Amino acid sequence: MTGNLASLRWIAKVGLHSAITTFRSISNGYEMKNPYTCDNCLFNPSQYQEMGTKFGYCLKHDRLLKNTSHTTCHYCRRKDLPFFVAEDGHSEHAKEFQRSDGIVFYHSKHEEEPKYYSERHAWLTNSYDPHLHEVVIYHRMGKKWAYIQAFLSSRNPIKSIISSSLVRRYIHQCGTSSDNYRLLLSLTSDLLESIDIRIDDFRFEISNEEFSALKENYLKDIALLKVYAIQEYGAIMDNEDLMWVSDELNGSLLSSWKEFSVDIKALAPIVTSYIIASAQRRGSFFPEQNAEAGA
Repeated sequence: MTGNLASLRWIAKVGLHSAITTFRSISNGYEMKNPYTCDNCLFNPSQYQEMGTKFGYCLKHDRLLKNTSHTTCHYCRRKDLPFFVAEDGHSEHAKEFQRSDGIVFYHSKHEEEPKYYSERHAWLTNSYDPHLHEVVIYHRMGKKWAYIQAFLSSRNPIKSIISSSLVRRYIHQCGTSSDNYRLLLSLTSDLLESIDIRIDDFRFEISNEEFSALKENYLKDIALLKVYAIQEYGAIMDNEDLMWVSDELNGSLLSSWKEFSVDIKALAPIVTSYIIASAQRRGSFFPEQNAEAGA
């Protein structure tokens, strides 16, 4: 129990890092006012606070998002904390916005004018973004599991944000009815990949000096988004080893990225062994091959 409480405090600190330290001012005056805006929502996979595509896309409302730093809805799901840690906050937010239909501006609660994605319009206005387009294609296709799998194992930071968001959304939709251990194994292997962050990956203009600090923070955040997916899978499958796997990091978030990355890479084989052992106990680990072996 002590480990669980320590982990919860550590995760809360991570949430504080992701949600509050982004009050940092950058050259264009952008500040993240709170963690319940669309740019931090799981249903908007291609953005994460300052990073990502210029416009967002909401999978819940099938809408193009142009004011994500200022809009929300009562379905908003934080990216920067595991669901089971932020669940009370989600309930309070949903209650506050329960009378609001669709996407609204956070402070005024006035509805944002609906805008829908058009690939034709994107090309004609020179605003086509391949990452945003990939999210729209995902929303409109049937075999979502296969599409998510294709997003995994990328050194691109935006693709990494998208993949961890889609995995989290997908496993929650499936619940316990489907064991998505293969998606989680692929996501876990991504912890071993190096992410290449460029200044162009940010949604706002930033200086070279600001880029160095932001890069350090977002390298950690992108890795942690994957850890949150693993923890949420653990919560869904009632596996405490995975649910509290953040204990293995021993609070190393407070160290430099160079040191933190060592711990993150060391975490990958531990998580992999937990996922495989858990799936084997349930008899869901490649059951078709088990049947062939026993024939």
